[in-house]
Parts: sequence; C-alpha cells; structure tokens
Amino acid sequence: MNNRLIAPILLLLILLTSCQAAPPPPPTTAPPGDEFILRPRQSAAILGTTLTLKLIAVSGDERCPSEIECAMSGPVTISISIQKGENEPVEFILQAVTGNDGRAPQGPFEGIQDRMEYEGYLIQVKAVLPYPLNRSDKIESSKYQVTLLVSGK
Repeated sequence: MNNRLIAPILLLLILLTSCQAAPPPPPTTAPPGDEFILRPRQSAAILGTTLTLKLIAVSGDERCPSEIECAMSGPVTISISIQKGENEPVEFILQAVTGNDGRAPQGPFEGIQDRMEYEGYLIQVKAVLPYPLNRSDKIESSKYQVTLLVSGK
C-alpha cells in the first residue's frame, strides 16, 4: 500500500469511530415501591415482576428557568416504554411539573399526566433533573435524570 494513503485512511477511521453514538447507560434494577433514577436510553427491571421500564427521552422541557421570574412554569415531557415479560414494549408519554429542586408535587396536578396504571402497577414521575437555570442554556438530553416510582395499585 502506498505510504501516502495510510495517514488519510487512519484519519478517516478515527473520525468515523468518534462519530458513533455513545452506548446507553447500563440497565438497573429496582424493587417495587422504591424510587429509582433512569437516564435517557437506560432501562430498569422491576424486581419480583416481569416489568421493564426504559426512559426513551426527555422530549420537552417547558419549566421556567430558576433565574427568571415566570407567571407559570410548564411541564417536562418524557417518553418511556414499558415491557411486560416477552410482550412487545409499549410507549407512553408522561409529564410532570416540578419545583426548582426537580421534584414533582405529591398529588396529581390538574391537566398533567405524571402517573399511569399499567398491568396492575402504578408508574409515577417523581422528579426530573437538572432543573433549567436560564433560557440560554440548553440541557443536553444525555444529562437528564428522571426519578420514577413503580408500585402496586
């Protein structure tokens, strides 16, 4: 092989391998009734059940940044998939309104679906971090952490 071709080929290989998407975070496990945190593309097996939840993405964040005064803060929207046993995963959209600490209120928030029932289990969004600081800073999707809770009905 021509020596003049080796350097450009090596450079091309380095560029191609650096453009690959990062692998998803490792799966986790959680007992029913305990809060657990998922990052985008991460899954959790719920112990003692055949349920697996996966955080697909945080698809929208309309919360009022903490450095700005707003009349009202909007919701943060997440996409999750839930799989029971060998069944096909089913995708759901949940939303939450959170305080500056990222925690959702205890009870339901009118017009916001922060919880759902699935196959005898209640799945709730408990928190979403990080909380936006100002309008100019965009939170990278990989930085989100969503706290969920799965419990029996």
